[in-house]
Amino acid sequence: MTDNFGDIRRAYKYILIFFLITFISASLESGYYFLLPYLEGSGIAAGLLGGAAMGVCYGVSFVIRPFIPAVEQRIGDEWMLRCGYICFFISAAGVAAAAVSINQVIFWRGLAGLGLSMVGVSLTAYEREFIPEHIRGYSIALITTAYSLPSLVVVPPMEYLIGHGFFKTYIFFFPLLVAVGFWAVLRLPGIKGGGAQENEEKALSYAALLKEPKIQLFALSAALFALTDAGQLTFVQLAKEIGMAASYFFSVSAATALIFRIFCGRLIDLLPRKICASGACALTAAMMFTMTFASTPAALMICGFLFGVGMGFGYPAFMCMTLDLGGRKNVTRLAVIFGLIYSGLFFLTPVAMEFLIKLTGGAGPAYRLLYLSVFVISSALVPVSARVYRSN
Repeated sequence: MTDNFGDIRRAYKYILIFFLITFISASLESGYYFLLPYLEGSGIAAGLLGGAAMGVCYGVSFVIRPFIPAVEQRIGDEWMLRCGYICFFISAAGVAAAAVSINQVIFWRGLAGLGLSMVGVSLTAYEREFIPEHIRGYSIALITTAYSLPSLVVVPPMEYLIGHGFFKTYIFFFPLLVAVGFWAVLRLPGIKGGGAQENEEKALSYAALLKEPKIQLFALSAALFALTDAGQLTFVQLAKEIGMAASYFFSVSAATALIFRIFCGRLIDLLPRKICASGACALTAAMMFTMTFASTPAALMICGFLFGVGMGFGYPAFMCMTLDLGGRKNVTRLAVIFGLIYSGLFFLTPVAMEFLIKLTGGAGPAYRLLYLSVFVISSALVPVSARVYRSN
């Protein structure tokens, strides 16, 4: 244990930078949860394209991400990370200053998808390079607290700004946020030698990777987990339907995930994370289903607490699995597969949810239909995971 914490102290500089970069990226995603209310308040008619505006960033990332390893091989992770943040800045500035129609909003948000792919893959390579393997789970848990923190420190003020009509203050917050992230990116050195670039010739193809049972199971489990995570994109509509502030759920779930990763992050190293990840998915899906019946703030906060426990363990566990299963030569491609799954589900989920809401007549029935199905499948995958991963 002493050696573990000694390694963390020696690597604290990079862990802190990874944390800040991750926090900025997550704040962009969380802040844009209120994009549709902003468009409505600013007089930009979304119509049937509202779901596309919310998900286009992830759709573009889904299309672009398979080609990112080729870009990485040519320009290196250092410049790929910088270019990703340049895309973030242009996108945020475009939405804030140059978008007067829903089509223009979709265009600028689509550019952010390119940045999302570049940042996601390059940051994974940096983490593999600078985080010692035996403290990987705990270190990733600490870094991924940055995914939960925005729901505590960004979502409530964003909800306040939108609720009180400060639309310009809300939308111009994003370019400033990206500028801070770019400053953090400039603090990182290049990866010299031993990087993913040197291993491209030895790496398996995407098709060969996906023929392996353990990778197939990982992909399915990650897809179900991403589906529950993406449910937060349209949660504002559900909160409005049940008559409560979305921050009751967002803030509690974020705080719980944050506390879990700080104080219980060692469990990701100690428990069989490949098996427990599916259990975490079942828990988050169950809470997405249960919260549709919440009638008081306390009930919604309890759902947020249990959702946060699942997210606190599940997301860093899946991130570690990309490093565990990919190894040195396939880590970039497996990170791409994981990113494709997440981007694809974050694009499809708000579009599908809009369809389900219209089909079922409300956000509550739509959430129940979708997440009860996810819960059943995820629960069934727990014993399957034990069998497949142990046999491999």
